[in-house]
Amino acid sequence: MIEMKSVYCGLALALAAAPAAAADMSEPRPVVVDSGWKFQVTFDGWLAGLNGDIGVRGLPAAAVDVSPLDVLEDLDGVFAGSFQAAGDNWLLYTDVMWAKISTDADFGPFGGTADFEQTQIVAAALVGYELPVNVANMQLYATGGLRYQHNKVEVGIDPVFFPAIDRSGSQSWADPIVGLTMHYDVNSKWFVDVMADVGGFGVASDITLQGTATVGYNWTDTLASSFGYKALYTDYEDDGFQYDATQHGVFTRLAVKF
Repeated sequence: MIEMKSVYCGLALALAAAPAAAADMSEPRPVVVDSGWKFQVTFDGWLAGLNGDIGVRGLPAAAVDVSPLDVLEDLDGVFAGSFQAAGDNWLLYTDVMWAKISTDADFGPFGGTADFEQTQIVAAALVGYELPVNVANMQLYATGGLRYQHNKVEVGIDPVFFPAIDRSGSQSWADPIVGLTMHYDVNSKWFVDVMADVGGFGVASDITLQGTATVGYNWTDTLASSFGYKALYTDYEDDGFQYDATQHGVFTRLAVKF
């Protein structure tokens, strides 16, 4: 009798637990799927000097020479940032920069000065595909896209032998660009980023070149910063507007990853 009671008790407990188990099995369980895509938003700082010849409305070009250190005095305002998405061997990247500087420039072969003011917008949109480099912790992408530039220039000229002249001009254009983008993880904390491109090809600019190289540090899984150098050269001329100049200087970046 004791054994029979034990069997009956076991059956009763099993029958009581069965509905709960069935209910538990019937409830959907959340499934976490890693899409493989990683996203990054950055806030950039570029202490860029400006060297070259810039002319407006048919006037002889003014020779502008502003060092990166001079920018601290001549810079009126700046904003720069970027967005990046990477996954499934693809890279999507876009950035934008707005800056305004004002300075004095040398003018013409006979001497004189020019008060120079430039408002600039530079934006780029790129699509990249990962190349099979077979190097551990390295991603190398071949990229292609467009770079848009807008320049508004105001020049107040005070020649030695002629009356003063004030002129201004504004021009916008877009260039096709191709290049390479590389990211290399030295270890879990340190990394190197390099971007380079060439474009124009006479479509808008005769030629435009850009290169950026930085060394970065991952403070957390979502926050990183980097420091390096960036240069942008553009040779463009149209309808009396001439811009043959190089911007270059120290480049910093604060990145938020998700």
